[in-house]
Amino acid sequence: MHLLVPANWDRELILPLSQIKADIEIYGVLPTSMIGSGGSGPDIPQITTKQAEEYIRLAHSAGLTFNYLLNAPCMNNMEWQEDTHRELVQHLEWLSNAKVDSVIVAIPYLLELIKTQFPHLRVEVSTIAHVDSVARAKFFESLGADSINLHSNINRDFKLLKAIRSAVNCELGVLTNTSCLYQCPYEYYHNNTLGHASQSYNPLNGFYMDYCVLHCALSSISDTSQFIKSRWIRPEDIHIYQEMGIDFFKIGGRAMPTKWIINAATAYSSLHYQGNLHDILNNFSPKTINTTPNLSSTQIATIASPPKVYIDNQALEGFIDFFKKQDCLSGCSQCNYCQEIAD
Repeated sequence: MHLLVPANWDRELILPLSQIKADIEIYGVLPTSMIGSGGSGPDIPQITTKQAEEYIRLAHSAGLTFNYLLNAPCMNNMEWQEDTHRELVQHLEWLSNAKVDSVIVAIPYLLELIKTQFPHLRVEVSTIAHVDSVARAKFFESLGADSINLHSNINRDFKLLKAIRSAVNCELGVLTNTSCLYQCPYEYYHNNTLGHASQSYNPLNGFYMDYCVLHCALSSISDTSQFIKSRWIRPEDIHIYQEMGIDFFKIGGRAMPTKWIINAATAYSSLHYQGNLHDILNNFSPKTINTTPNLSSTQIATIASPPKVYIDNQALEGFIDFFKKQDCLSGCSQCNYCQEIAD
Protein backbone atom coordinates (compact mmCIF):
# COMPACT_ATOMS: atom_id res chain seq x y z
CA MET A 1 0.00 0.00 0.00
CA HIS A 2 1.17 3.50 -0.89
CA LEU A 3 0.15 6.11 1.71
CA LEU A 4 0.57 9.86 1.37
CA VAL A 5 0.88 11.07 4.98
CA PRO A 6 0.93 14.67 6.27
CA ALA A 7 4.11 16.06 7.83
CA ASN A 8 3.83 18.67 10.59
CA TRP A 9 7.64 19.13 10.63
CA ASP A 10 7.97 17.32 13.97
CA ARG A 11 11.12 15.19 13.88
CA GLU A 12 9.44 12.74 16.26
CA LEU A 13 7.05 11.82 13.45
CA ILE A 14 9.71 10.28 11.19
CA LEU A 15 10.69 7.09 13.03
CA PRO A 16 7.14 5.85 13.79
CA LEU A 17 6.09 6.39 10.18
CA SER A 18 9.16 4.53 8.91
CA GLN A 19 8.09 1.51 10.98
CA ILE A 20 4.62 1.28 9.43
CA LYS A 21 4.31 -1.58 6.96
CA ALA A 22 3.44 0.52 3.92
CA ASP A 23 5.11 2.62 1.25
CA ILE A 24 5.06 5.95 3.10
CA GLU A 25 5.40 9.27 1.31
CA ILE A 26 5.12 12.35 3.50
CA TYR A 27 4.03 15.77 2.31
CA GLY A 28 4.52 19.22 3.74
CA VAL A 29 5.14 22.89 3.02
CA LEU A 30 6.68 25.97 4.58
CA PRO A 31 4.22 28.21 6.47
CA THR A 32 4.39 30.87 3.76
CA SER A 33 5.86 31.08 0.27
CA MET A 34 5.26 33.04 -2.90
CA ILE A 35 3.22 30.17 -4.36
CA GLY A 36 1.28 29.24 -1.23
CA SER A 37 -0.59 26.03 -0.50
CA GLY A 38 -4.01 24.63 0.28
CA GLY A 39 -3.62 25.45 3.97
CA SER A 40 -3.12 28.67 5.87
CA GLY A 41 0.41 29.48 6.98
CA PRO A 42 -0.38 29.96 10.69
CA ASP A 43 -1.71 26.37 10.85
CA ILE A 44 1.80 25.14 10.02
CA PRO A 45 4.77 25.29 12.43
CA GLN A 46 7.17 28.15 11.75
CA ILE A 47 10.37 26.69 10.23
CA THR A 48 13.18 28.01 8.07
CA THR A 49 14.26 26.71 4.68
CA LYS A 50 17.39 25.26 6.30
CA GLN A 51 15.26 23.36 8.85
CA ALA A 52 13.07 22.09 6.02
CA GLU A 53 16.14 20.81 4.14
CA GLU A 54 17.30 18.99 7.28
CA TYR A 55 13.85 17.46 7.73
CA ILE A 56 13.80 16.21 4.14
CA ARG A 57 17.23 14.60 4.63
CA LEU A 58 15.99 12.98 7.84
CA ALA A 59 12.96 11.57 6.03
CA HIS A 60 15.14 10.16 3.28
CA SER A 61 17.51 8.56 5.78
CA ALA A 62 14.50 6.77 7.30
CA GLY A 63 13.42 5.40 3.92
CA LEU A 64 10.57 7.88 3.39
CA THR A 65 10.01 10.03 0.30
CA PHE A 66 9.04 13.70 0.49
CA ASN A 67 6.34 15.48 -1.47
CA TYR A 68 6.25 19.30 -1.33
CA LEU A 69 3.00 21.25 -1.69
CA LEU A 70 2.68 24.01 -4.28
CA ASN A 71 -1.08 23.72 -4.47
CA ALA A 72 -2.60 27.15 -3.91
CA PRO A 73 -5.34 27.48 -6.56
CA CYS A 74 -4.40 31.05 -7.50
CA MET A 75 -1.21 33.16 -7.51
CA ASN A 76 -3.00 36.46 -8.17
CA ASN A 77 -1.24 36.61 -11.59
CA MET A 78 2.17 36.93 -9.90
CA GLU A 79 3.40 34.04 -12.04
CA TRP A 80 3.33 36.31 -15.10
CA GLN A 81 5.18 39.32 -13.68
CA GLU A 82 8.89 39.27 -14.56
CA ASP A 83 10.39 39.70 -11.08
CA THR A 84 8.02 37.34 -9.29
CA HIS A 85 8.30 34.80 -12.12
CA ARG A 86 12.06 34.79 -11.56
CA GLU A 87 11.45 34.24 -7.85
CA LEU A 88 9.06 31.42 -8.70
CA VAL A 89 11.76 29.64 -10.69
CA GLN A 90 14.27 30.22 -7.87
CA HIS A 91 11.81 28.64 -5.42
CA LEU A 92 11.56 25.59 -7.67
CA GLU A 93 15.38 25.47 -7.88
CA TRP A 94 15.52 25.44 -4.07
CA LEU A 95 13.11 22.48 -3.98
CA SER A 96 15.20 20.65 -6.56
CA ASN A 97 18.41 21.27 -4.60
CA ALA A 98 16.65 20.19 -1.38
CA LYS A 99 16.06 16.83 -3.08
CA VAL A 100 12.28 16.72 -2.74
CA ASP A 101 10.98 13.67 -4.58
CA SER A 102 7.82 15.24 -5.97
CA VAL A 103 5.60 18.29 -5.80
CA ILE A 104 1.83 18.76 -5.71
CA VAL A 105 0.23 21.50 -7.83
CA ALA A 106 -3.26 22.79 -8.57
CA ILE A 107 -2.47 25.35 -11.29
CA PRO A 108 -2.04 23.82 -14.79
CA TYR A 109 0.64 26.35 -15.74
CA LEU A 110 2.82 25.28 -12.80
CA LEU A 111 2.57 21.68 -13.97
CA GLU A 112 3.79 22.67 -17.44
CA LEU A 113 6.53 24.93 -16.08
CA ILE A 114 7.93 22.28 -13.74
CA LYS A 115 7.82 19.55 -16.36
CA THR A 116 9.65 21.81 -18.82
CA GLN A 117 12.36 23.22 -16.56
CA PHE A 118 12.62 20.55 -13.81
CA PRO A 119 11.74 17.31 -15.63
CA HIS A 120 13.34 15.15 -12.93
CA LEU A 121 10.64 16.18 -10.44
CA ARG A 122 7.52 14.05 -10.21
CA VAL A 123 4.44 16.27 -10.38
CA GLU A 124 1.20 15.33 -8.69
CA VAL A 125 -2.12 17.09 -9.23
CA SER A 126 -3.85 18.27 -6.06
CA THR A 127 -7.41 17.53 -5.00
CA ILE A 128 -7.79 21.32 -5.17
CA ALA A 129 -7.61 21.03 -8.99
CA HIS A 130 -11.05 19.33 -8.85
CA VAL A 131 -10.28 16.39 -11.11
CA ASP A 132 -13.74 14.84 -11.07
CA SER A 133 -14.25 13.61 -14.62
CA VAL A 134 -12.60 11.57 -17.34
CA ALA A 135 -11.99 14.71 -19.39
CA ARG A 136 -10.15 16.53 -16.58
CA ALA A 137 -8.03 13.52 -15.75
CA LYS A 138 -6.99 13.12 -19.40
CA PHE A 139 -6.28 16.84 -19.65
CA PHE A 140 -3.88 16.88 -16.69
CA GLU A 141 -2.21 13.70 -17.87
CA SER A 142 -1.64 15.34 -21.27
CA LEU A 143 0.16 18.21 -19.49
CA GLY A 144 2.57 15.71 -17.97
CA ALA A 145 1.06 14.78 -14.59
CA ASP A 146 2.69 11.72 -13.06
CA SER A 147 -0.16 11.24 -10.61
CA ILE A 148 -3.54 12.75 -9.78
CA ASN A 149 -5.35 13.15 -6.48
CA LEU A 150 -8.97 12.73 -7.53
CA HIS A 151 -11.51 15.09 -6.03
CA SER A 152 -13.12 13.65 -2.90
CA ASN A 153 -16.65 14.36 -4.18
CA ILE A 154 -16.31 11.30 -6.41
CA ASN A 155 -14.98 8.95 -3.71
CA ARG A 156 -18.25 6.98 -3.77
CA ASP A 157 -18.98 7.27 -7.49
CA PHE A 158 -17.59 3.88 -8.42
CA LYS A 159 -18.74 3.97 -12.03
CA LEU A 160 -16.84 7.22 -12.57
CA LEU A 161 -13.76 6.05 -10.67
CA LYS A 162 -13.54 2.96 -12.88
CA ALA A 163 -13.98 5.08 -16.02
CA ILE A 164 -11.17 7.44 -15.03
CA ARG A 165 -8.92 4.51 -14.18
CA SER A 166 -9.52 3.05 -17.64
CA ALA A 167 -8.93 6.39 -19.37
CA VAL A 168 -5.51 7.36 -18.01
CA ASN A 169 -2.18 5.65 -17.36
CA CYS A 170 -0.86 7.95 -14.63
CA GLU A 171 -1.18 7.03 -10.97
CA LEU A 172 -4.46 7.87 -9.24
CA GLY A 173 -5.08 8.58 -5.56
CA VAL A 174 -8.00 9.38 -3.28
CA LEU A 175 -8.28 11.46 -0.12
CA THR A 176 -9.30 9.04 2.61
CA ASN A 177 -10.33 11.12 5.60
CA THR A 178 -12.09 14.22 4.35
CA SER A 179 -14.74 15.75 6.60
CA CYS A 180 -15.81 18.40 4.06
CA LEU A 181 -19.45 18.74 3.12
CA TYR A 182 -20.45 16.71 0.08
CA GLN A 183 -20.62 19.10 -2.91
CA CYS A 184 -19.67 21.94 -0.56
CA PRO A 185 -20.72 25.34 -1.96
CA TYR A 186 -17.93 27.08 -0.05
CA GLU A 187 -15.08 24.94 -1.34
CA TYR A 188 -13.75 27.06 -4.21
CA TYR A 189 -13.85 30.20 -2.09
CA HIS A 190 -12.31 28.39 0.90
CA ASN A 191 -9.38 27.07 -1.14
CA ASN A 192 -8.71 30.54 -2.49
CA THR A 193 -8.78 32.19 0.94
CA LEU A 194 -6.36 29.60 2.33
CA GLY A 195 -4.09 29.81 -0.70
CA HIS A 196 -3.78 33.60 -0.51
CA ALA A 197 -3.38 33.55 3.29
CA SER A 198 -0.31 31.30 2.91
CA GLN A 199 1.39 33.47 0.27
CA SER A 200 4.25 35.75 1.23
CA TYR A 201 2.90 38.49 -1.06
CA ASN A 202 -0.43 38.63 0.78
CA PRO A 203 -1.03 42.35 1.54
CA LEU A 204 -2.93 41.40 4.73
CA ASN A 205 0.04 39.41 6.10
CA GLY A 206 -1.91 36.17 6.28
CA PHE A 207 -5.04 37.51 7.97
CA TYR A 208 -8.26 35.69 7.19
CA MET A 209 -11.62 34.83 8.71
CA ASP A 210 -12.67 31.20 8.63
CA TYR A 211 -16.11 32.03 7.26
CA CYS A 212 -16.25 28.80 5.23
CA VAL A 213 -15.41 26.35 8.02
CA LEU A 214 -17.83 28.14 10.34
CA HIS A 215 -20.65 27.57 7.86
CA CYS A 216 -19.60 23.96 7.28
CA ALA A 217 -19.66 23.29 11.02
CA LEU A 218 -23.09 24.85 11.39
CA SER A 219 -24.41 22.84 8.42
CA SER A 220 -23.24 19.56 9.95
CA ILE A 221 -24.60 20.37 13.41
CA SER A 222 -28.02 21.28 12.02
CA ASP A 223 -28.14 18.37 9.57
CA THR A 224 -26.45 15.27 10.97
CA SER A 225 -26.69 13.46 7.62
CA GLN A 226 -23.82 15.70 6.47
CA PHE A 227 -21.44 13.75 8.72
CA ILE A 228 -22.30 10.64 6.71
CA LYS A 229 -22.53 12.28 3.28
CA SER A 230 -18.97 13.58 3.67
CA ARG A 231 -16.82 11.46 1.34
CA TRP A 232 -14.51 9.81 3.89
CA ILE A 233 -13.33 6.26 3.31
CA ARG A 234 -13.18 3.74 6.15
CA PRO A 235 -9.85 1.92 6.53
CA GLU A 236 -11.78 -1.35 6.13
CA ASP A 237 -13.04 -0.27 2.69
CA ILE A 238 -9.65 0.63 1.18
CA HIS A 239 -9.49 -2.76 -0.54
CA ILE A 240 -12.44 -1.82 -2.77
CA TYR A 241 -10.41 1.05 -4.21
CA GLN A 242 -7.29 -1.06 -4.55
CA GLU A 243 -9.25 -3.62 -6.58
CA MET A 244 -10.35 -0.81 -8.93
CA GLY A 245 -6.73 0.17 -9.53
CA ILE A 246 -6.38 3.20 -7.25
CA ASP A 247 -2.63 3.52 -6.63
CA PHE A 248 -2.29 5.60 -3.47
CA PHE A 249 -4.26 6.91 -0.52
CA LYS A 250 -3.83 10.37 0.93
CA ILE A 251 -4.43 11.21 4.60
CA GLY A 252 -5.27 14.86 5.25
CA GLY A 253 -4.14 16.67 8.41
CA ARG A 254 -0.94 18.75 8.16
CA ALA A 255 -2.05 20.89 11.11
CA MET A 256 -2.72 17.87 13.32
CA PRO A 257 -0.44 16.78 16.22
CA THR A 258 2.07 13.97 15.77
CA LYS A 259 0.11 11.41 17.78
CA TRP A 260 -2.97 11.99 15.63
CA ILE A 261 -1.02 11.59 12.37
CA ILE A 262 0.56 8.33 13.52
CA ASN A 263 -2.83 7.02 14.66
CA ALA A 264 -4.46 7.81 11.30
CA ALA A 265 -1.57 6.37 9.28
CA THR A 266 -1.60 3.20 11.38
CA ALA A 267 -5.36 2.81 10.88
CA TYR A 268 -5.23 3.14 7.10
CA SER A 269 -2.11 0.99 6.68
CA SER A 270 -3.66 -1.81 8.76
CA LEU A 271 -7.06 -1.49 7.03
CA HIS A 272 -8.74 -1.48 10.42
CA TYR A 273 -9.86 1.00 13.04
CA GLN A 274 -11.70 0.28 16.26
CA GLY A 275 -13.64 3.16 17.76
CA ASN A 276 -14.73 6.62 16.67
CA LEU A 277 -14.16 7.14 12.96
CA HIS A 278 -14.47 10.89 13.51
CA ASP A 279 -11.20 10.80 15.46
CA ILE A 280 -9.16 10.03 12.31
CA LEU A 281 -11.01 12.43 10.00
CA ASN A 282 -9.37 15.73 9.11
CA ASN A 283 -11.65 18.01 11.09
CA PHE A 284 -11.40 21.79 11.26
CA SER A 285 -12.37 24.26 13.97
CA PRO A 286 -13.37 27.75 12.79
CA LYS A 287 -10.87 30.46 13.74
CA THR A 288 -9.53 33.89 12.93
CA ILE A 289 -5.89 34.19 11.88
CA ASN A 290 -4.09 37.48 12.44
CA THR A 291 -0.41 37.93 11.59
CA THR A 292 1.26 41.34 11.58
CA PRO A 293 4.92 42.34 11.31
CA ASN A 294 4.76 43.86 14.82
CA LEU A 295 3.80 40.62 16.53
CA SER A 296 6.34 38.05 17.61
CA SER A 297 3.92 35.21 16.86
CA THR A 298 0.69 34.54 15.09
CA GLN A 299 -2.52 35.24 16.97
CA ILE A 300 -5.14 32.54 16.50
CA ALA A 301 -8.57 33.06 18.03
CA THR A 302 -10.95 30.12 17.99
CA ILE A 303 -14.42 31.29 17.08
CA ALA A 304 -16.35 28.13 17.81
CA SER A 305 -15.72 24.47 18.60
CA PRO A 306 -18.28 22.01 17.26
CA PRO A 307 -19.71 19.49 19.74
CA LYS A 308 -18.05 16.11 20.08
CA VAL A 309 -19.10 13.73 17.32
CA TYR A 310 -19.03 9.95 17.64
CA ILE A 311 -19.28 7.77 14.53
CA ASP A 312 -19.06 4.09 15.47
CA ASN A 313 -16.74 2.70 12.80
CA GLN A 314 -17.67 -0.93 13.45
CA ALA A 315 -21.36 -0.12 12.99
CA LEU A 316 -20.57 0.92 9.41
CA GLU A 317 -19.71 -2.57 8.15
CA GLY A 318 -21.29 -2.89 4.70
CA PHE A 319 -22.14 0.82 4.61
CA ILE A 320 -20.24 1.38 1.36
CA ASP A 321 -22.11 -1.29 -0.61
CA PHE A 322 -25.12 0.99 -1.11
CA PHE A 323 -23.05 3.39 -3.19
CA LYS A 324 -21.97 0.76 -5.68
CA LYS A 325 -25.32 1.27 -7.42
CA GLN A 326 -26.49 4.68 -6.18
CA ASP A 327 -26.06 7.85 -8.28
CA CYS A 328 -25.64 10.44 -5.53
CA LEU A 329 -25.03 13.37 -7.87
CA SER A 330 -28.50 13.19 -9.40
CA GLY A 331 -30.40 11.19 -6.78
CA CYS A 332 -29.48 12.76 -3.44
CA SER A 333 -32.79 14.63 -2.99
CA GLN A 334 -34.83 11.41 -3.43
CA CYS A 335 -32.64 9.35 -1.09
CA ASN A 336 -32.65 9.17 2.70
CA TYR A 337 -29.88 6.62 3.18
CA CYS A 338 -27.30 8.91 4.83
CA GLN A 339 -29.89 10.34 7.23
CA GLU A 340 -30.98 6.84 8.21
CA ILE A 341 -27.35 5.90 8.92
CA ALA A 342 -26.85 9.10 10.92
CA ASP A 343 -30.00 8.42 12.97
